[in-house]
Amino acid sequence: MFLALTPGTDFGAIDGEMAYWATIALAERGSAAVHPPHSPYIPALIEHGFLQAGWDGRWFVRYNLGQPLSALPFYWIGRITGGAESPITRLFVNMLPALAMAGAGALLYEWARQIWGTREALWLAGLFAFATPAPVYARLFFAEALIAFCLLLGFRLLTSGRSSGIALGGLAIGWAVLTREGAVAALPATGLYLLLRARTWRERFSFLGWWGAGLGIPLSILLWHNTYRFGSPFLHGYRGESFTSPALEGVLGLLLSPGRGLLFYAPPVLLALPGGIRFWRRDRAMASAVAALLVGYLTLYGRWWAWDGGWSWGPRFLVPVIPFLLLISGGVLGYPSGRRAALGLGVLGFLIELPGILIDHNAFHSWLFGNRGYSYIPRVWFQPELSPILGQWHFLLRGTGWAPALHRLEAQGIAPSVAWGMRIGILILSGFGLWGVTQGRRGRGFPGIALRLETRARWAWLIGLIALNATAGFGWIRIIRQPFCNAPGKVCVGQQFGGQIELVAFSTQASTVHPGGRIGLTLWFRALRPVTEPLSVYVHVLPVGDLTVAQVFQEDHEHPALWPLPRWTPHRLYSDFYALQVPDSVDPGVYRLKVGLYRPSSPGGRIPVDESGEDGVILPILIRIISP
Repeated sequence: MFLALTPGTDFGAIDGEMAYWATIALAERGSAAVHPPHSPYIPALIEHGFLQAGWDGRWFVRYNLGQPLSALPFYWIGRITGGAESPITRLFVNMLPALAMAGAGALLYEWARQIWGTREALWLAGLFAFATPAPVYARLFFAEALIAFCLLLGFRLLTSGRSSGIALGGLAIGWAVLTREGAVAALPATGLYLLLRARTWRERFSFLGWWGAGLGIPLSILLWHNTYRFGSPFLHGYRGESFTSPALEGVLGLLLSPGRGLLFYAPPVLLALPGGIRFWRRDRAMASAVAALLVGYLTLYGRWWAWDGGWSWGPRFLVPVIPFLLLISGGVLGYPSGRRAALGLGVLGFLIELPGILIDHNAFHSWLFGNRGYSYIPRVWFQPELSPILGQWHFLLRGTGWAPALHRLEAQGIAPSVAWGMRIGILILSGFGLWGVTQGRRGRGFPGIALRLETRARWAWLIGLIALNATAGFGWIRIIRQPFCNAPGKVCVGQQFGGQIELVAFSTQASTVHPGGRIGLTLWFRALRPVTEPLSVYVHVLPVGDLTVAQVFQEDHEHPALWPLPRWTPHRLYSDFYALQVPDSVDPGVYRLKVGLYRPSSPGGRIPVDESGEDGVILPILIRIISP
């Protein structure tokens, strides 16, 4: 069902597009640094922090690696099917949130079946799938679906009580933190559960040790990524943003506001109040952990300056907590009155979610903050008349802003064979799912899977985890403040233009190319002092040996490094990527690259190179264009 709601090639938000850029960088270049396309929207992305310059001038997205790394298998499948960065690749990458949210629903069902029984588990799975924001975030390339899956998987593995399960549970919960740092709100709840679950102090130390061994791997990758981007393990992509919202406003907004409140957007969680009492009698450790998880998320995001989650649907940041609240609600479903309450809340939740499922939330937000002219502040969501629930019902009745795209994949550039393959695949998966629901079998519980990973070689298992942690940890220690020009393929130039701009270094992806191919060139600049005039960069490709021949082909950028020069911070590095297209008509031979700066507006003219007085710099590299 979640796959059937796919928006196709549309990621639904700038967050998703940025994560896709990072996925491309990892898959195509083996690097977390991105090569943004030159477009008029890039300066706005930089200004709002979605795209940030690293310590070495390269560009990085603000988000962590958990989601891009998880999307890599989907990207590679799409790349094999349709080519790099093709619509088919975007379609396959967009399957990640649907499958992650479906995985969360499957874990909820399995866990609830073990605790409460098959009937109650089916009720909870149905409420999760139809009466909460889960189906909405299953089609949006936000991080919430992946975080929900990782947290549920992690806690479920912890319940095994065995060293392998606890270590793998720590790894899964750590992956949630690697996906977004806000998932650290789950760590106190995890530690509390392990402390309450253990019976002796020796067992407590053992549980925490194994948990830390698994948790440390993704956390070390997180520290490495921060160092790789910004030169320090403690610098992250959210610099300049802080916890400035009044706690009362944020917490009440996340729970009760008509525009973002959990109780408005997921009515079935009300069952957690009576259900939690029965669950407390059954498993006090997990009941305490669920309460701590909710409190942790409310405490963290209630103080966040954008507690509302930006342009989103409902309480975006609380979505990973919803399946846990449903889990502890299962006790009330054993009574007829509880099932009647669940049915009423489920129908209400479905009517609330329906416009969010079928209508693109961006359409309503654009109308509210564009056409209506409201200032975008979180407090606006306390006004009932501005609730997206009402607004998107209005759009739904008018038939505008339709989100699901399964019926129109061909119009998005998807080959008919792939589009119909996906439709048939969804029907087959739905058939298997319905067959499984009708069986209602009581198989072996999920912990059995974790227990099979337990071996007699406990020390070998522990040493392996420590080795993985050490490898990831030393990875970020090694790159702290490396000399700038030590990277393979990078050549320092150190040429200055008019005492204003320095061309610090360059690198090329390949020195041999065919006609019709591309020359990948990265230039590193820095301003020596504040620059008030806009300047542009040119890159000319010239034949070797004949100084009288004009450039064979070229590429100009309106301003270097995607970011207008008047906004540059002096002495900070900025990189600029060029993909010079080699015309098919170019003769094979050896060529050189010339780089320079010029004024695009009156009085115009090129900026001279200091000392030499030349109008550009010949890069010390030769490009060979060879016949196919």
